[in-house]
Amino acid sequence: AEIGHRGASVCHLANIAIRLGRKLERADKTARILDAATTLFQERGYRKTDMDDIAQAVGLARNSLYRYYRNKDFILLACVERDMGAFIDRMGTLDSIYPDPVERIGAWLDMQMDMATSPAHATMEFMAEIRTDAPDLRKRLMELHDAPGNVLEGAVAEIVRGKRRDASLIIALIKGMVEAAAGHAIRRENKTAAKRELRRAVERVIE
Repeated sequence: AEIGHRGASVCHLANIAIRLGRKLERADKTARILDAATTLFQERGYRKTDMDDIAQAVGLARNSLYRYYRNKDFILLACVERDMGAFIDRMGTLDSIYPDPVERIGAWLDMQMDMATSPAHATMEFMAEIRTDAPDLRKRLMELHDAPGNVLEGAVAEIVRGKRRDASLIIALIKGMVEAAAGHAIRRENKTAAKRELRRAVERVIE
């Protein structure tokens, strides 16, 4: 009976090892797919990249690629989620870390600048090119798109509460300044200075 029990335990451990190996293999293949897709999207553009291109870059048959992702829209979503995951998580903590809405906006500006000047930003811009009727994909895209704006909108609403000020205009001005500052930082390679001037400009708008 003891020998049988040991044999069963060995078989159980072997099965666990096999399953773990398969998960690691799949994770490695998924990472390679996303790396290849990101490169292709940035080099050729999203619309000019198809599933055949991605499969060839990874060394997979086209049919095998569909075992991982339904289509290239879902591949792009996975790329964006990988690049934006930590960013979105940190965004969700700003309310608790910075109760003061002015300080919260300052932290939000720094994070927006970091993301806007990172290589991942080019991939995120392709989200606007996705045309899909898949409800789960569309819902997730909206969540990713809206998350940063929700933080800013909440902070501005707190600042203008009880005042005769146009919150939507203030938000539009801030977003416009972030876009301009990020572009300037990329062209001049001076993100630190751009961050500093952006904060000063936004403080004047919300004071």
